[in-house]
Amino acid sequence: MKLIKLILSITLCAAMLLSLCACSGDSPAVTSGSSPDASTPEPSGASGLSTGSLISDVPIFSTSAPPQTSGQEVTFTTTPPQTSPSTTTTAAPPVVDPNSVLLSVVPPSTDTHGLSDSEIFAFYDDAVFVGDSISLGWRNYVTKTRKRDSLFFGGTNGAQFLVSGSLGAGNALWEVTSESVHPSYQGEQMQLWKSIPLTGAKKVFVMFGLNDVALYGVDKTIENFGTLFGKIREAVPDVQFYVLSATYVKAGGERGKLNSANLRALNVALIDFCAQNGYEFINIADALADADGNLKAAYCSDGYVHQTDLAYEVWTSLLKGYAAAQLSSAANP
Repeated sequence: MKLIKLILSITLCAAMLLSLCACSGDSPAVTSGSSPDASTPEPSGASGLSTGSLISDVPIFSTSAPPQTSGQEVTFTTTPPQTSPSTTTTAAPPVVDPNSVLLSVVPPSTDTHGLSDSEIFAFYDDAVFVGDSISLGWRNYVTKTRKRDSLFFGGTNGAQFLVSGSLGAGNALWEVTSESVHPSYQGEQMQLWKSIPLTGAKKVFVMFGLNDVALYGVDKTIENFGTLFGKIREAVPDVQFYVLSATYVKAGGERGKLNSANLRALNVALIDFCAQNGYEFINIADALADADGNLKAAYCSDGYVHQTDLAYEVWTSLLKGYAAAQLSSAANP
């Protein structure tokens, strides 16, 4: 009987020891405010989720820095995935397409020779631009740009304009009448050799041709240029003339003799005219032309001859480059 009691006691003790060992192997509970061991990942299946699962909008955070649960407000900060910066860039089109340069005098370089805009624009402080509706568009562009850049082409004390729609080298020689198209200066319409002296300008940039070549042809137009320049020089003996090339017609916009081929022939003659008389010729036309020698569609505002702001941006680059080259040459003869 004693032996049976001894065996039962041993069995009971063994059972108690086994039960005690099993309890000591459980993981300790996580109390409010405590952190689990970051090195021990949450086992698969905890809380009914597999590792890496996402519930609705609950952010994923590292177990190495778990949120506090002691009743404090928890703020989660998520970091958006890093993306590589875009390498796509929009390259500005070249000012001059080499395939469009058909005249012997190439368009000016756009190199500013390290000069500031204010230094470059000072070149035009004593300049006046004379011309037709294309030059009128240039004046409007300059005026608009000066509203956001008061120093553009010298601002209100810089380059001036004597421009008028339908003006040409031929009708610029006419008397002033109710039907004439002479530009007005200070509210009064007058001939150029009378208005230019009033501006005080010594540099005269002239663009004519669109209202001449179809009416007079190339030779007579050149003759009219000579007559007009002579009258202006009589009034302003130290004037310097800069002839801007006649710009072209958009393909399909030709009107009889007013076409790109005839305007190009006029430009060829103007190059010779300038060379013989010591005038400057500035080729803007080829910078605005396509490979066929017509005004590019992107630079045409009406399917004809008139130009867009994008075209006048090209004018700006060319005239800045031209002035910079002149200033650099004068500084380093």
